[in-house]
Amino acid sequence: MSEQPTRSNPRRRRRGTGTIDRLPDGRWSPRLPTSIGRGRLEPCATYEAAEALLDAALAEIAERNLVHNQTNTLRGWGARWMDDREISGVEDIKSDRSRWRRHIETAVFIDWPIASIRSLHVRDWLAEMLRKSAAPGRGYRTAPERTLGKQTVKNTLNLLRCCLESAMERELIRENPAQQVHLPRAKRKDRRTFDPWTYLMPEEQERLLSCQRIPEEDRDLIAFALWTGVRVSEQWNLELRDVHLQVARPYVVIRFGKKDRSTKSGKIRRVPLFGLALEATQRQVARLADPGKKNSYGLLWPSPRGERRQTAEAPRHWKKHLAVAGIFAEQRHDRRPVRWHDLRHTCASSLVAGWRGRRWTLEEVKGLLGHSDISVTQRYTHLADSALDAAARETHRLSAWADRSAHSQLMAPDAALVSAGNPSAPPARIELATFGLGNRCSIH
Repeated sequence: MSEQPTRSNPRRRRRGTGTIDRLPDGRWSPRLPTSIGRGRLEPCATYEAAEALLDAALAEIAERNLVHNQTNTLRGWGARWMDDREISGVEDIKSDRSRWRRHIETAVFIDWPIASIRSLHVRDWLAEMLRKSAAPGRGYRTAPERTLGKQTVKNTLNLLRCCLESAMERELIRENPAQQVHLPRAKRKDRRTFDPWTYLMPEEQERLLSCQRIPEEDRDLIAFALWTGVRVSEQWNLELRDVHLQVARPYVVIRFGKKDRSTKSGKIRRVPLFGLALEATQRQVARLADPGKKNSYGLLWPSPRGERRQTAEAPRHWKKHLAVAGIFAEQRHDRRPVRWHDLRHTCASSLVAGWRGRRWTLEEVKGLLGHSDISVTQRYTHLADSALDAAARETHRLSAWADRSAHSQLMAPDAALVSAGNPSAPPARIELATFGLGNRCSIH
């Protein structure tokens, strides 16, 4: 049962100092006056508490001489701040806007003046985020009981923190209420019992690349991704001028992650072409040489209509290609569906495991994939266990314990050690010294 207010007939507040309304559950909701935004503050259990909160907010606003209009609420300031970020060229602004819309605009304090938001409010919001159910995805781990992932919560908290930090720099607030709010210690480390990604086994790669029901151009598209490990956005924005085939060691230059934008790491890198990637690139360049082939932007992998593909999307018939090649999640080694991005993981996995001949080191794979740090590449370390498996098999083969007959001979009594006077006597043994028994030892 909700707590009842202590004042039964609260007096009417002076005009221009805000109002205090009683909610259906018995709590009192203070609201700022219309002249400074008409924003609601946190509901209180008693009228006195709501009045004190409202008076404190008005005093702080008066002290700092702030003009609280719609822009000074978190919603208004956030919209302006997000627009500024987009104009400044911040990467992946689309994801930031999505996080803001899904998780921050639903917060209880979204329409409060920024100055009235406290660390306690941010902590309560974070606790709700950690309990929030994840939205259904595109068929990958869409169980209704699944909560938001740790990285989603972390990214959203960082987004809110940056927004409030910007408000502090503009002197809209004195301190950032999200600055000292962090994920609980138990949530800071990944405690997974499974890998959140998958890779194609060698036989699956063979089925996919040899399936005649998949058009040759699409198979070349897949082969390029499988053998170069480039990101999907890098592949779709790779230009013909950056393809170098007429050299001793063919290569491509990866310079774009989006149209006229740098890669994820912000660095240009050179990716060698070899194996099936080289063959696929040669065939694709020959196709594009056809005068009837439309290619509006001079790309290596334009869409079927000759346009630029959607940056982060797989080819249109990707799931269909997996099905006709007989690759189904429930029949795979880890029972996980294969995303287009998993071709990048497959490239790294194949090189580390030595499935393509020479076994690559993690440092070499890091350079090929353009990872910012070796710790990112270390996710593939477990695939190098095949070397340990080979060592174990070789040791097992050479060990006398692996052979039953050798094991039997090792355990049988040695005839040379059998006493001549007593053929049934056991072989002589070395008696261990028992120093704890003092002089009661047969070894002196």
